[in-house]
This record gives sequence, structure tokens and C-alpha cells, in this order.
Amino acid sequence: MGRPGLAADIYFLVDSSWSMGHENFEHVRQFLYSVIKALHGGGGDRFKFALVQYSGSPKTEFQLNTYSTTQGVLAHIKAMTYRGGGTRTGLGLDFLIRAHLNMASGSRAGEGVAQVVVVLTDGRSQDDVAEPAQMLQLAGVEVFAVGVQDAVDWELREMASQPHDAHVFSVDSFLALRDVIQDLVVGLCGAVTQAGGAPVAMEALVAGGGTGNEKGASALPY
Repeated sequence: MGRPGLAADIYFLVDSSWSMGHENFEHVRQFLYSVIKALHGGGGDRFKFALVQYSGSPKTEFQLNTYSTTQGVLAHIKAMTYRGGGTRTGLGLDFLIRAHLNMASGSRAGEGVAQVVVVLTDGRSQDDVAEPAQMLQLAGVEVFAVGVQDAVDWELREMASQPHDAHVFSVDSFLALRDVIQDLVVGLCGAVTQAGGAPVAMEALVAGGGTGNEKGASALPY
């Protein structure tokens, strides 16, 4: 897995709606911690990580360039709090595109580094995911969708890259997230090594980008 030149910017978009609950959020935290630790073991500091929690509104936990080491990322995940709210996955994807997939937030897309998004959700979105998912696809971003419990299969497929059997993961419970860690890590590393053609910097697609969404990402309290 840890071959020379393997590099990626990996963005986690994580549902933290009320339907999840505090206990299940702990399983999500452990899942993120394990996946990132495994990826770091494979790619070292060539992997950069960003994390957005979303519910009724998205919130940046950290950007690609917030922490200089993976240890800083893992410490943040250990300490982050559960938010609660609705399930607006489309808004979360749009926020990720506009506030994170750009050079100012640490994206290396302009250098040809693979751009990968991992969406984790436990239910059907209250808004449309098709448009932001298509924008990610046009930009050459690889998208993995992880659905738990009441997540809707067609919606996961609408977000995920092709082939779906390698990019969509569904589990019946939050405890069962641990059972897909290895397959997801293998899939992520495979996507990075097979990334055909350089990803497009999102600035080229988000013309103007003036939605005001960017504000929340730049004012991190760290």
C-alpha cells in the first residue's frame, strides 16, 4: 500500500444528525480514527485530511492544512463533539466543494494530487445530492459513500463514483462500521494509485464561488 509517490487529499463529510445519538457518534469517531491511522500507515504524511460534520448546517472540524501531522488530526477526532440536527447531505457536499476543495484550504489538486471524498450518513438526505455530486464527478474527485442503518442505497449510489460496488459501503449498525474499515482503506488506496488524469482545481468549476459559505471554513478557532 505504501508505494512511493502515493499522495491524496482526503475529505471526510460526516453526518452528525439527531438520528445518530451520542453512543453511535462514538462508533463514528472510532471509525474515522482507524481509517485515518491506517491510511497514514500506508501513505505517511503524503495523505492530508479534512473533516466536515454536517446536520442541518455544515461545520468545518479541520482543513487539509490545519494540522501539519496526522497525529494532530487524530487528536482532534478524539476530542470533537457531537452536534445533532437535520440531515442535509446536499448542503454538506456543496459546503465541502466551496469551502474546502481549493488551494487556500490546502488542496493540492493543482499539483495533480488525487482528491477523494468519503461521505458517511445514516439516513436519507432532506435535500438534493445530485447537483453537488455531479460537480465533484466533473472535477475528477473520487467519492466513496458509507451508509449506516437507514441510509438509502440509491442516494449513496448517486453520490459515489463508479464502479459502485467499489465505492458504496452499507452496514446495518454503527458498531458494524469497523467491519468495512479494511475494505474502505484498500479502496481509497486503490483509487489514489489508479487516479487517471489530474483532478481539476475546484476554482475552475465554482465560478465566482461567492455564496458566503466559505466564511465558516477560514475562521477555525485553533
